[in-house]
Amino acid sequence: MITEVFDPHSPAVISPEQAVPAEELALAAQFELPTFILFFSGTLLALLAESGRIEPLHPRLTIGSAAGRTPIYRLPGTRIGVALSGIGAPAAAGVVEELRVQFHTKSFLVFGSCGALTEIPPGRLILPTAARRDEGTSYHYAPAGAYIAVPQAKKLARIFDELGVDYVEGRTWTTDAFYRETENNLRRRVEEGCVCVEMECSALQAVCDFRGLDFYPFLYSADSLHGAWSRRILGAMEKDSRLLYFDLAAAVARRL
Repeated sequence: MITEVFDPHSPAVISPEQAVPAEELALAAQFELPTFILFFSGTLLALLAESGRIEPLHPRLTIGSAAGRTPIYRLPGTRIGVALSGIGAPAAAGVVEELRVQFHTKSFLVFGSCGALTEIPPGRLILPTAARRDEGTSYHYAPAGAYIAVPQAKKLARIFDELGVDYVEGRTWTTDAFYRETENNLRRRVEEGCVCVEMECSALQAVCDFRGLDFYPFLYSADSLHGAWSRRILGAMEKDSRLLYFDLAAAVARRL
């Protein structure tokens, strides 16, 4: 059973330190980056690189998998890294694991789109306070349980308040199976206080808790599952809006 797999007593067979090539670890040692901004949009990464908002670290420092790798960046003049995450809990968890050993990162600020489960307008920001663990990765990093708390939600809310940013707070539903978000399960999640659904939050919180890292997630409402499904801005967001979300993430990262 997946609820019985957490094993804090014996070492992992493969560690990130082993998996990252030694020459990449040596190169990364030149760039200590205590904070990283992660997101999931390749379109946004291209916009940021073209606009000069981010700069690549080194041509041989990349992140990704056999499906494709992208450069690792930073905000110019800072020790804040920027990278594209894989989509879904296992891929995102692997990115966090590898970045933390390469750059001694302690804080991960992660943002991306989500599906609204309640009446939340498109583009509205959401701060998850806890995440429903409907994925598999977190059960290897934390004891079994329905939800995992997001401890840094209050700190992130204070920063948003300082910046004058409007947002919605609530639980999020993290699931691996976006084509199996059934009506009955959706209703149960809403009854439990979930306001949105996405694919990474609970896993990344579990990884960060296990590794002693700080996790700062925020989301923006894209499609809607409230009533009949509506695509709304999913996959069709304007470039300026994408950049605004990143600029907000950069402003937050500078305050961490």
